[in-house]
Amino acid sequence: MSTDGRVTLSHCPYCALNCGVGLETDPAGRLVGQVRWKGSPLTGGAVCSKGSTAWEQVQHRDRLTAPLVRRDGRLVETSWDEALDLAAEGFARIKAEHGADANAVLSGGSLTNEKAYLVGKFARLAFGTRHVDYNGRFCMVSAGSANLQAFGLDRSMTPLSEVERADVVVVVGANVSDAYPVMLPNAINRARQRGARIIAVDPRFGRWVKDGDTALAIRPGTDGVLFLGLLAEVERQGLLDVDYIAERTVGFAEAIAAARPWTPERVEAETDIDAATVRDVARAIATAPRCMILHARGAEQQTMGTNNVLSMINLALACGLPGRPGSGIDMLTGQRNGQGGREWGQRCNQLPAGRSIADPEHRRVVAERWGVPVESLPGVGATYVEILQMAGRREIRGLLSISNNWRISAPDLHAVDRQADELDHVVVIDPFLSESAERHATIVLPGTTFAEEEGTITTIEGRVVRCDQAVAPVPRRSDIDIVRNLARRLGVGEHFDFVRGREVFDEMRRVSAGGPNDYSGITWDRARDGVFWPCPSEDHPGTPQLYTDRFAHADGRARFVAVHRLSPPVDVDRQYPFVLTTGRHLAQYLSGNQTKRIDAQQRKAPGPYAELHPEIATELGLTPEDRIVLTSRQGRSVVPWRPNPSLRPDTVFMLYHWRECNTLTSADLDPTSKIPGFKFTPVAVRRLAAVGDDDVANEVPNEVPNDVNDRPDPLEVPS
Repeated sequence: MSTDGRVTLSHCPYCALNCGVGLETDPAGRLVGQVRWKGSPLTGGAVCSKGSTAWEQVQHRDRLTAPLVRRDGRLVETSWDEALDLAAEGFARIKAEHGADANAVLSGGSLTNEKAYLVGKFARLAFGTRHVDYNGRFCMVSAGSANLQAFGLDRSMTPLSEVERADVVVVVGANVSDAYPVMLPNAINRARQRGARIIAVDPRFGRWVKDGDTALAIRPGTDGVLFLGLLAEVERQGLLDVDYIAERTVGFAEAIAAARPWTPERVEAETDIDAATVRDVARAIATAPRCMILHARGAEQQTMGTNNVLSMINLALACGLPGRPGSGIDMLTGQRNGQGGREWGQRCNQLPAGRSIADPEHRRVVAERWGVPVESLPGVGATYVEILQMAGRREIRGLLSISNNWRISAPDLHAVDRQADELDHVVVIDPFLSESAERHATIVLPGTTFAEEEGTITTIEGRVVRCDQAVAPVPRRSDIDIVRNLARRLGVGEHFDFVRGREVFDEMRRVSAGGPNDYSGITWDRARDGVFWPCPSEDHPGTPQLYTDRFAHADGRARFVAVHRLSPPVDVDRQYPFVLTTGRHLAQYLSGNQTKRIDAQQRKAPGPYAELHPEIATELGLTPEDRIVLTSRQGRSVVPWRPNPSLRPDTVFMLYHWRECNTLTSADLDPTSKIPGFKFTPVAVRRLAAVGDDDVANEVPNEVPNDVNDRPDPLEVPS
């Protein structure tokens, strides 16, 4: 820890680019600023406006400095010992009265690898519960599921530094201006300057899309159809990489049979992408010497998200893209540690290092390395939304939450509030008091920020990097210390005897050895400059480019998966004629529990709003000062609006950083990945003044004011 006026090297706590930062401390050990770390991986220390102010959260006036316990409906300060005692006693009582599975854990994709590992281990050994999941369930699971099926591993295959070498770059459902700033827009622009063709597939186009790019304004919910049609068209034009398909894949016959009915004309009728463009794009992808396909939440956060990704993978395999530098198909992970967060066992179907909790051999290896009987490990549990639904049915009574804010981020928020209200015991670990803790927490334990802990994170590319601790924790205890003390009180302290992140990392290396996500050769020192997993020995260089010789399946071959058209469970109709889609603002992060407290970020994005195409605004008779009423089958929100001519007229866009957004979305799930369909919600749109009092009274009202500063005192919120 640096306390003598030096710079400590770390990484930004927000998006998965993990831009390197230097944290400045004064001689008294206080964090006083942030400088550029020019030697950091991928971005060379460049950061966006959000990253440049990240250090301001550490000593912010809103930081929780002492535990809180709810008494007579109010959260009041208490001692650490009492808070930890009450937290453990509540979970132990629920387990004794209702069984181990009556407790559950929800965590976050921003945790370090070490904390993600401890969360999963704690759920299985301290609670003995099957039910542990994380908010990456709202983000990366469709992409991960598809990659596991097709390739045998859940990781991007090609380093993002290769994007600028590509001759064709296809970006599907990603606003890289706001979601992946600094690095990706610049890399795409360098490719563009080299003469590369840029193809954007989205109902809404961000600033990164330029004149001369091919912008495919796809009808929401039809991504899979487009890529089925592209695959079929590549075959029709005789452009399949037949040698690659024969030598490196299986399952092509079934996949192409499912795609053949999708002629360009039929694709046009479904997607609004004209048939000539379908033919042209298929030819461009199949004939490019180097082609990169990048996909993100637009295609993935749908109830058919897994199929959408599989349809893209099928096209990439048919063209022989995976395994070649400057080519391939990469999933664009969203959260700070969305990649590592889904590797280390904090998901309901997963053990550490990408092992399956349902695989007998995987279970045996982990149990042996943890020193516990294999039969003591619980089986597959419920996913995030399912955990909340089980709480509503009183099947789950106790919840431990860390760095997670369901009252903003989960779908169908009115239902979520009712579900979480049924919990008997809720313990929240977080540096700030979130909306979820305000309403639902029995106990709040102050958590640590990125500058107060050491650990590793795994970047968007699969590169394991190290974050060093710059300052002592404001609340005096680290998150690792909290887990250790809860485990001791629950009788399993010997399995959690860690003080520092590097101690946890050493155990993780041993547990991962020989597993799908092998970190065993990545030492603490090597992680300073970053090493790509798999890395099975200390003399191994790491693996930046995957699949050069073989895929991760036992036979070394990739799998084509036959994809059939899936439609959203609820479509637009006369009552709800528009499609709501959601996304980020550059200035804010997830539920905003960190960024909304930073003045510079709040000025850039102070509150929720909806975007409409100007034609629709004219039809509704809107003025810039008007507010609009958005109504879905789940709820109603009243927000300001902004015009966006780069948005399809049948589509409405909202930022998901405020409750007004997910009040509207539904809890319908992808049947494979169990991701909610955030990107497709049928809605009605009306000018506020045109809504009669009777209409408003019959709809579910908003429960949170639009003004982020106009909230009740969090210590006076009723239980």
